[in-house]
Amino acid sequence: MQRTFFDLPNGRLSALRFGDPGTPLRLVFCHANGFNAQSYRAILDPLNVHAIALDLRGHGLTTLPTDPARLANWQIFADDIKEFFAAHVSAPTVVAGHSYGAVSAILALPNIRDKVSGYVGFDPVLVPAPFRILARAAFWRAHTKRRLPIARKAGQRKAVFDSLEEAFSRYQGRGAFRGVSDPTLRDYLEGGLIETDEGQVRLACDPSWEQAIYTAQGHNAFHNIPQLPDNSKLVFAGGYGRVSTASLRRAVQRLQPRLSVEFGEDLTHLFPLQQPEFATDVLRDVLSRTEPEQGS
Repeated sequence: MQRTFFDLPNGRLSALRFGDPGTPLRLVFCHANGFNAQSYRAILDPLNVHAIALDLRGHGLTTLPTDPARLANWQIFADDIKEFFAAHVSAPTVVAGHSYGAVSAILALPNIRDKVSGYVGFDPVLVPAPFRILARAAFWRAHTKRRLPIARKAGQRKAVFDSLEEAFSRYQGRGAFRGVSDPTLRDYLEGGLIETDEGQVRLACDPSWEQAIYTAQGHNAFHNIPQLPDNSKLVFAGGYGRVSTASLRRAVQRLQPRLSVEFGEDLTHLFPLQQPEFATDVLRDVLSRTEPEQGS
């Protein structure tokens, strides 16, 4: 695993390389809201392929600017992915993501389609039209920040700790990290904490930015579902934190009949972090159906 940075028009995009960087790029991975590239080390390391996991805007060590008050949709993240692909990906590769990262990759498809050989989406957050329309209004997003439990809790999240160990003790086995192994929790913290001038550490993803992402649902990823390559797999969770309904899953399948849509009744929304071996197997299956190309 190697930390690397990519220059974009208005800042630097942080990322981690896995595997041998001298071989063709096989996979680009986009994390879930509030997490970071290193959180998925347990999934990406075992693949033994050249993979790049991005720290999306406002996460990890990426320095692209953020404005929580004005964030109305996830297109800005799709634009960052587009810029990354345009400058640093030279041949088709698999693109994958978890939750909001999976959706951001779908939103980027019109601009990166010729460089995508396959797609994997781990429980992408695809919301119905009424909510997407309401989310375009600033007053509704402000209301949702107060009323939507996951957004309200994100905004109240403790952001500064005396040390990584204090943060580890606070998160271990609790909340979103229930069922997550200690090594994965440490990966999340090592990739998602920044030292302050006072000698403490703070969350790289500001709680107000994480909160804004939850409520900024004014985009429509369904428009781009038909552009998903045939070598694509979406895995939806049916357990705690599920974000899909049967009707939404059927809509996805209708829009691209050749993609694989799976539903795990017992999977939670954070299954890639709780069951990394399963997530690795899903990625490996899609990767096995793509031939290595000359990449970046």
